[in-house]
Amino acid sequence: MSRISFENYGKLVNECIDPTIISGRYLSQREQERNILVDIINKLKINSHDTCLDIGCSVGNILIPLSFLVKFITGIDHPNCIEALKKRINSDNINLIEGNFIDIDEEEIGKFDKILIYSVLHYLSDEQEVMFFIKKSLSLVNPGGKLLLGDLPNVSRKKRFINSEFGKEFDKNWKIQNIDQSSGHFTKDHKNIIFNDALILSIISKIRDMGHHAYILPQPSFLPCGYTREDILIEILT
Repeated sequence: MSRISFENYGKLVNECIDPTIISGRYLSQREQERNILVDIINKLKINSHDTCLDIGCSVGNILIPLSFLVKFITGIDHPNCIEALKKRINSDNINLIEGNFIDIDEEEIGKFDKILIYSVLHYLSDEQEVMFFIKKSLSLVNPGGKLLLGDLPNVSRKKRFINSEFGKEFDKNWKIQNIDQSSGHFTKDHKNIIFNDALILSIISKIRDMGHHAYILPQPSFLPCGYTREDILIEILT
């Protein structure tokens, strides 16, 4: 995560007590946010034998419920996020690591069957940083494991949706109903990467060239940004 965005989320934890807002979503998306877990479980094929890693776990909206379904789970995020998360958990199958994933040594993290990177990559600076982040993550996946790059905001997909009749009506109602609840907490980061069809296809190609299976998966409409975002699922071959 870029330094500005990384510190933004650390600051937001100290200024806001609502987990939905801290995760960068609107209060109006709280009900839809609850559907994220099921979608992740289905895509990663989560089971009770899995060891998991949640990179950018925030205050545990996904990590906590996942911890009840897996053998062991590790979360990585800003020290402020981790401190807040520690107050919400009481389990011996959760390990928490403070810091920016880009800076943490792989040996400190370990190896896992399933890795989740959800709503994180679009806070990186450019394609080079994104690929560094992905390659580092892939080095932590056990053979036969899976990695989900979740909640990628694809501007090409958003444009197609907004240009549809349903999309036009949806966008109009969305702007009326929602006020940016996080703008006062964030320092504007002008260096964040912008995902589009070309970039996502480029990432898929590069991952496949590395010898892994990679697929673009749609987000269902019942997720918070399901009409405009999509996921990449990576399978590590044995």
